[in-house]
Amino acid sequence: INGLLATIGASLIMPALVWLFFPIHMNAAALAPLLATGPLIALITRRDPLLIARKATTGTPGTPINRRVILQRAVIFSFGGLLLSFIDGLPVYQAALDAARAGRKLFDFSAPAPRVTGFPAPDALPEVTDVADFYVMRKFPTVVPPAPPDWKLTIDGLVDQPLALSFEQVQAFPRADVYLTRECVSNPVAGSLISTALMSGARLTDVLKGAGVQANVIQLVFYGRDGYSESVPLADALDRGLLVYAMNGLFLPDAHGSPLKVEVPGLYGFKNMKWLTRIEAVSTPYKSVWTQEGWTETAIYKTTSRVDAIAPAANGAVLSGSAFAGTRGISKVEVQINGGAWQTATLNTPPLSAQTWVQWRLDTPLRGTLSVTVRAVDGTGAPQIETPQKQFPDGASGLHTLKANI
Repeated sequence: INGLLATIGASLIMPALVWLFFPIHMNAAALAPLLATGPLIALITRRDPLLIARKATTGTPGTPINRRVILQRAVIFSFGGLLLSFIDGLPVYQAALDAARAGRKLFDFSAPAPRVTGFPAPDALPEVTDVADFYVMRKFPTVVPPAPPDWKLTIDGLVDQPLALSFEQVQAFPRADVYLTRECVSNPVAGSLISTALMSGARLTDVLKGAGVQANVIQLVFYGRDGYSESVPLADALDRGLLVYAMNGLFLPDAHGSPLKVEVPGLYGFKNMKWLTRIEAVSTPYKSVWTQEGWTETAIYKTTSRVDAIAPAANGAVLSGSAFAGTRGISKVEVQINGGAWQTATLNTPPLSAQTWVQWRLDTPLRGTLSVTVRAVDGTGAPQIETPQKQFPDGASGLHTLKANI
C-alpha cells in the first residue's frame, strides 16, 4: 500500500503544483515528464537493496523501504521531472524572451506633456506605457511560428475582390497615430493587465475599401499566426478598427503581434488579434474558443478605476490613480477617504484620446493611516458598477481600495 501511494503521490504532486502556480504551462508536452515520476519510483523500489536483502533473509519482500526513503525519492524524482519539464519548455520561454525585445524605430516618440498642472502626481503610473512594460497576454502556451519572409495579409470571405497585401502595401495606406488603452477581460479590479500606448497603423476601413465588403456581412473574423481566431461586429471594425504595426514609434515586437495586429477600441483585449494573417468577412455569427466557453460576446469595456499611489506631501497627502471606460470616456472621479464623504478628484483632461484612461489626483490634509476608495462616472453619465464580480464572464467590477500609513 505504501509503495502504491508513493507512486500515485509522486506522479501527481508536481503536476498539481504546476497547475496551481503556472497554469499557462499546463500542456501535455511539459507535464509528461512529471507524470512519469511515479512509475520511475516504482521501478527503483523494485530494485532497492533493502528489498533484495529482506527477500534473501525472509523469503518475502515485506516492506522494502520505509516512509522516509519513499518521501525522499518522491521529492527527488518529482523535482527531476520538473527539471525535465522545464527543459522541454525552454523553446517557449526563449521565444517569450526574444519576443519582448523592442522593435525597429519607425519615428521618434516622446510622451505628451500633462494638460493640467500637478500631473503626474507623485508615484503615479506613467500616462503612456513603455512598450517593454505594456502587458502581454497569450492565448496558447506554445511558440508562435515566425512570420515567413513572404508574409501577406489575406482579406477574403464575402468580399468583391479578395486581397493579399504585403507589409509594405499595408504601410502604404495613410498612417493613423492613435492613443489607445487596452485591458484584458481577465484583469481583476485594479489589476496590471491594462496599458496605454500610441498605436500606429492603417485604418481598417481604408484597407477594406479595396476588397469591397458585401452588404450582407455582419462580422469580420480575424485569424492569428498563433492559431487563435476572433470576430467583431462589422460596424465596430469599420468605425474604429486599426491595423497596427507600431507602438510608441517602434515597429511591433513579436510579443505584441509582429508584424501586424488589429485593435478595435472599446472592446476587451481578447477581441484584438495579434500576429494577424487573415481577415474574413462573414454573414453569420462566429463564435471563438472563448465565447464558446461562456466568455462575453459583446466584450464592451466596463468602467473601472483604481488608486495607484498615496504619497506624502508638505500639507498632507496626494492621492492619485486612473479611470477607464473604453470609448465612453470619463466625466468624473470621486474619492472616499477613511469612509468619509465622497470628494471630486481633479482629472488630467483632455485625455490622450477618446479611448484612453484618464489620470486623476486629489490633495488631502490628512496624514496617518489612510484607506482610499475610488469610483468613476463614464462620459454618458453612467456610474461605475460597485457590485463586486469576478472576471468571468464579461469583466470584473467593484470598487478599489488602497491603504497606506504616511
